[in-house]
Parts: sequence; C-alpha cells; structure tokens
Amino acid sequence: MAKQEALSRDRGNQPLWVWIMVLTAHDGRCVYCDERQSETLEHEAPIASESGRDIWWNLVPACDRCNGWKQKKSSIEWVRDMKLHYAHPKVGFCRNPLPLSAVEGVKDRIAQVQREIQGAARRTWFERHYGDERTPRLRREKHTEVKRCKEKLERYPYPPWESPESRTSGTVCTRVLCCGYRQKDTSVEWVTLPKADREDLERMAYAKGLWIGDLLGALVRPALEEWRQSRPVDDGEAVGEQAC
Repeated sequence: MAKQEALSRDRGNQPLWVWIMVLTAHDGRCVYCDERQSETLEHEAPIASESGRDIWWNLVPACDRCNGWKQKKSSIEWVRDMKLHYAHPKVGFCRNPLPLSAVEGVKDRIAQVQREIQGAARRTWFERHYGDERTPRLRREKHTEVKRCKEKLERYPYPPWESPESRTSGTVCTRVLCCGYRQKDTSVEWVTLPKADREDLERMAYAKGLWIGDLLGALVRPALEEWRQSRPVDDGEAVGEQAC
C-alpha cells in the first residue's frame, strides 16, 4: 500500500512542451492502433507498476480508445493478451483486441516512437520553443496548441531540429531553419512572394541546406555588391574613406 501511494505521488500534470512533443510523434497517430489520431499521453509502463513513472520518457502518443482498452497493462502484457485472444478466442484473454495486423506491429512502433521522443535534439527543440508557455488547464486547449505546432512543422521542408545551430545557447533555439534570425549581426526583413514562389524558395533552401533567410541573403549580396561597384562615389564618402 505504501509503495502504491509513492507511485501515486509520482503522477503530475505534464507541461505543455511535453504534450506537444509526445502527441506530434509518430506523425500524430496512436502508437497502438496506428490508425487514429493521438489524443492523450499514454504511460507505456503503467503508473501502477514498479517501473511506471509519470515522466516524458515513459509516455507515448495514443488515442483515447486504445488508452482505455489497454487499462493498467504494460504494452508487452497487452500485446501478449491480444495474441492469446486470437489463438484461443473462447478463453477470453482480452475484451477489446486490436486487429491482429495492428497487434503484430505494436512492439516495433513503440521502439520507434521512444527513439523519436528520446532524441535529444528533438526534445530540446520542443522545450526551447514551448517550455516557457503556460500549460492550459483543459485538454482541448492543449490539443489546440498541438494542432498549431503540427501546422507550423508542416511548413518546414524538414524537421527544424535537424538543421545546424547558428551558435551555442543554453536557453533559446538557434537552429537556422526556424530561428536563424538569432544569428549575430543580423536583422529580419519581410519579403513578398506569391505562394508558388514561396514554395519553390523553401525547396531551394532545403536543397542547399540553408535557412530561408540565409538563402535570401546569399541571393541579395551579389546584387548589393554590383550596386556598390556601379554607383557614383560621393565626394563626402571619398574624403571619409581616405581619412579611414
């Protein structure tokens, strides 16, 4: 009883960045049925067990249906019971089994999702971008923030945490694909482009491995240099240059 109380105290409300980090994994699908959209943070090792903890490395994305069907079993136990159900349907090992094709892939999907969630660069990206934001009280509000993040990530040609960092920082994101504006001695300018040109610009930046801002800077610099070389030299500027 004391052990169970200790495990219960380990349960807590996860911050918003953990909700977003977990529910965007596996392309936003439930890791169990691999069909429905993920809706909740599911404890792969249940809190009731000795190994279960309410912490990010024990969480996987799941739909509410699978979360309810799995109950207090570990994923290994649930898969075992579902396989026994299909082998001996009259015994009743499992009340709500998933299709056998889905059951066969659960182990591999969980391993893949755990590698994704535990990736340091990905985890740091979510914490840097959403760690300071208030965690909504209602779950539907959390889902709204998850949806916004998914839409944001879809605009990038590849995951922003895979792009290089412009500098080392222990507090903010400096990945060039999403936060390249944090480079030293730089400023952000707006560029007006039709949608088709914008999409091609993203593809071009992806092909060159550049943040869009860096690509635009590289394209603009030759024109700037040509303009500098071609413009008439002002007398005041010439005197100033000689003085330097």
